Amino acid sequence: KKSNIEIYLPSKHLCTDNAAMIAVSGYHRYLNGETSDMFLNAKAYMPL
Repeated sequence: KKSNIEIYLPSKHLCTDNAAMIAVSGYHRYLNGETSDMFLNAKAYMPL
């Protein structure tokens, strides 16, 4: 079934480096105006 959605797939060489994937995600959130203060609580796990 075809959908009218746009997807982004990173280059293969970026998919094996978790730090690069997290950095790119943060970059895009920053470009969208999403920021956090210094009290952000990082978690090593996230439920799906």
